[in-house]
Amino acid sequence: MKRSCAPIAFLVASLLFSACAPSLAPLYRDYDVVSPDTSRVASLADPAEHPATLSAAPSEERVAPARVRQRIVAALHEAGWDTTSTNLPHAVATRERVLQQWGLYRIVAYLEVAPLGRDHVRIYAHPFRKYVFGKASKIPYLTRPIRARFLPELDETFAKHGLQPVGTPFERDDTALR
Repeated sequence: MKRSCAPIAFLVASLLFSACAPSLAPLYRDYDVVSPDTSRVASLADPAEHPATLSAAPSEERVAPARVRQRIVAALHEAGWDTTSTNLPHAVATRERVLQQWGLYRIVAYLEVAPLGRDHVRIYAHPFRKYVFGKASKIPYLTRPIRARFLPELDETFAKHGLQPVGTPFERDDTALR
């Protein structure tokens, strides 16, 4: 009997192509709300810039939702994202922003930032390819180049405003396993 080489060829080809797979990430990122006690927030923000954030509130008190919304809006404006109205009552939405310009299309994105409870905030990114012919197609994940266009500055400004980045579940699981 003659053995088939097809299974071995398929295995070798799949190993070669898996090395070329892009690094993908979900369309959201999580942040923890830092409580407004002076010891934790003082290291994140300049007291002259944010005197209201460094109030003498007891550390047991939770951050008020209106206060978190103010932090979110201030961080988004500082990172260069213009806010706009949305149908969601507690979320903050941004206008579209061009992330990359290619020949036949450009990659644009808008963000929705939603508080999850009193201690967490989630940013939902909505990236699209907008073609010169007028069509648009949704990008179902964030590749490394797209993330590099806006996430580092968002992480920095959100941390400055007392919203500490914790990443995605994949990143949290990866660091917990190390």
